[in-house]
Amino acid sequence: MKANKYILSLLLVCGLASSCDSILDIDPPTDSMTDTEIYSSEETIAIAASGLYTNNFLNNSIYYQMLEKVLGMTSDETRTNNINFAEYEIGGYTSVTQWFTNLWSLPYRTIYHANDFIINVEGTNLMNEQKRNVFLSEARFFRAYSYFLLVNIFGDVPLVLTNDYRESETMPRTPKADVYNQIIEDLKYAEANLVGSDNDKTKITSEAAKALLARVYLYTEQWDKAKAKANELIPSAHGGTGTKFTLEKADKVFKASSSESILHINMEGYIGAGTYVGYTRIGNFFIPTRSYVNYYLSDGLVKSILKDPKDLRKNWINFKENSGERFYYPFKYKNRKTPAAVEDYENLVLLRLTEQYLIRAEANAHSGNIPAAIEDLNIIRSRAGLDPIQSASNAELMLSIEEERRKEFFIECGHRWFDLNRTGRADEVYRNTSYKTHWKAYKSLIPIPDQERGRNPFLEQNPGYED
Repeated sequence: MKANKYILSLLLVCGLASSCDSILDIDPPTDSMTDTEIYSSEETIAIAASGLYTNNFLNNSIYYQMLEKVLGMTSDETRTNNINFAEYEIGGYTSVTQWFTNLWSLPYRTIYHANDFIINVEGTNLMNEQKRNVFLSEARFFRAYSYFLLVNIFGDVPLVLTNDYRESETMPRTPKADVYNQIIEDLKYAEANLVGSDNDKTKITSEAAKALLARVYLYTEQWDKAKAKANELIPSAHGGTGTKFTLEKADKVFKASSSESILHINMEGYIGAGTYVGYTRIGNFFIPTRSYVNYYLSDGLVKSILKDPKDLRKNWINFKENSGERFYYPFKYKNRKTPAAVEDYENLVLLRLTEQYLIRAEANAHSGNIPAAIEDLNIIRSRAGLDPIQSASNAELMLSIEEERRKEFFIECGHRWFDLNRTGRADEVYRNTSYKTHWKAYKSLIPIPDQERGRNPFLEQNPGYED
């Protein structure tokens, strides 16, 4: 039996793990709860809402490893000493490359989970309207973020707003612009309905929705809206109206107590091997335990960070030597286990204030306000210990913003891959990256995995991968 009423329980059992081949191909466990039972009271709805966080922040590798590992290699951030994964870094990937199925299926599992929750909770009278709208806002944020990832990795993707597999299993790809419209609608809903909620930084807030919305407006080239939304988060000392976040010193950005973190994942409570109290799976993954470094930073990124000795972000990387060769690895997160001092605890950062300054800088540059763009860029450079830029042409300024984003956001949620794709610079940059020997321009979009196209014959492949 495969009925839509079992989708949520299947997700809870699978934990959004990649070992579940397809949510639509597995019969439900005998102790599954039906939709009627799951959404039968305020208490069970609250448990289901909590499941959105557990099955995403704690048990979905999209949120703690997949973007950093896979998109780090497919961009020009990281390389690997593991020959089995060399196809990512050289641009030799195809529609059967191993981890691309995860980049597709994990966001869609979140979407099905969110859709099922939204469909069943909308209109319920089991709780007051404000509480219901908070729950719906959280679900819509998770759906919006999942679609944001999908359109920036694959381009056009099916816009699934149902929990009925019979509708979705034959759905063709939806134009990217239409998917973005849904993302914006979901985020605007969350922004409006989370005002006044008691959610903290480890949960979805109005400010988190606002931050992601500013990014989406930038990506869709709505410069005035991007700038306006960023202004709502940037503090008054720098011309904004925000009151909740301030830039942190470089050595404190990724601490659990960081004042610039807008949304971060409290790792405590992870269901799996270890509790991850005070440390992250990114730190645990990238920090080597021996001289051999499995994943290391590209020479280009390292040179950019070390170019100016005053750049405080040099402390965000570290190295080990092996056979006389130095391998640099990410060191933003410095803990591989729970630290002795609470003040050294780290949470995994998803959204932070620095991005809002760079969003506003880029939006101003596109709008022709070069002095304002330089001012924002210099705020971030100053925090990094660098001298200010005095003047720049528009072209020079855009490249400077790109470079600051590269140094600020490496190994953070796929920023570099997304940035070069959205600005149309991917081919120029990767074509001139010496180790990307198999790079082709069409590879700035990841191929739809063959496994997914086998399930849905109406999914057309991205150009270049047909053969």
